[in-house]
Amino acid sequence: MPEKYIGKRLRVRITVGSAERYRGKSLFRALIQKLEENHIYGATLIRGFGGFSSRARFHTDRLLALVSNLPVIIEFVDYQERIHKLLPEFDSMISTGMITVEEVEVIFYRQKPGAQSRRTETADKA
Repeated sequence: MPEKYIGKRLRVRITVGSAERYRGKSLFRALIQKLEENHIYGATLIRGFGGFSSRARFHTDRLLALVSNLPVIIEFVDYQERIHKLLPEFDSMISTGMITVEEVEVIFYRQKPGAQSRRTETADKA
C-alpha cells in the first residue's frame, strides 16, 4: 500500500476549539471517528497551547482555569476523491471552526515493518 500512496494528494487541516461538541462528545473526537469510519490512512491531532480568532482575544494554556476552548488541529492526507466525499459531512458537523485543503506531494510513506494495516483492500480502491 505505501508505494501506491506516493504522488499528488490533498492535505486537509481542520481547526476547531477543544470545547466544541458534536452529539454529546468532543467535536475533535467525532471528527477522528469519522475519519476512521471512512478508512482514511491516518491523521494527526495537534492541541494548541494558545490562539485567537476574529472574535476573541489571544488566550493560552497559562490561563487554563479561565480558558477551556484551546485550538485543536486535525491534519490528514489522502486522495482527492476521498476527501471531497467527506467535506459535506464535516460541514454538517462543524459549527465553529475552519477547514483548509491544499495539494501536496507525498514523497514517501513508511510504516513500521510488519505492522498490520487497519485498511481493507476494498478501502484502498475507494
